[in-house]
Amino acid sequence: MKRRVLVTRPEPGASATGAKLEKEGFAPILLPLTRIVSLEPDIPQPLETYDALVVTSPNAVRHIPQAVIAVARALPLFAVGEATGETATQVGFTDVRAAGGTAILLAELIGRDMAAGARLLHLAAVQRTRGFIEAISALDMSMDIAEVYSAEEVSYPTDFVKGAVGPEAIWGAPVLSERAGQILSRLIIDTRMQQQFELTRFFCISAKVARALAPLTNATTFISHEPSEESVLELLLRHAGN
Repeated sequence: MKRRVLVTRPEPGASATGAKLEKEGFAPILLPLTRIVSLEPDIPQPLETYDALVVTSPNAVRHIPQAVIAVARALPLFAVGEATGETATQVGFTDVRAAGGTAILLAELIGRDMAAGARLLHLAAVQRTRGFIEAISALDMSMDIAEVYSAEEVSYPTDFVKGAVGPEAIWGAPVLSERAGQILSRLIIDTRMQQQFELTRFFCISAKVARALAPLTNATTFISHEPSEESVLELLLRHAGN
């Protein structure tokens, strides 16, 4: 019997991850817990007044308006990781600088590359990582925020969730954000599906994400070596013996 793996990231990522898992012989169950909604950003100042742009996810890049890209494509763009940086290059930015995958590493990269007093524009989600703004402020730089998308929680009827997951045990679940871990924990408890997840291996992108699963008593969590989806899936494959 194929190992059943729950995929909770939003589309289009959920289908992409599901296809990778299916190719490796798993039985993916797609249950996106958030949906990405594009927003019209309110940019506080003219783009020409900023020294650099900051993005912390590929979704942020995908939702930058074309009018912004046309004006700001040559500005330094600091991306949280390689996947975000690659997406920025694909949409037309020409000076992309990728950090190692966490907000802390991103702040460190900005601190090395930009002078004190620099003015940054963070093209962001409504839901943001705690501590990043404070890390930038400590560098004696200012950062405005323009929200380009929202990751809205998807509400499913209990019967739908139980039907999608089924009565059999879930072997594994990649968890790629703190918020996803929080929503997934609450969903499992609220729908009383602890039995299906009693032996589930949760493959987490970071220690912070693993801690978000704390409401699931005795949850078995594993943390990837690097904060990227690729590293999480490699970890999953190693545990499966693939």
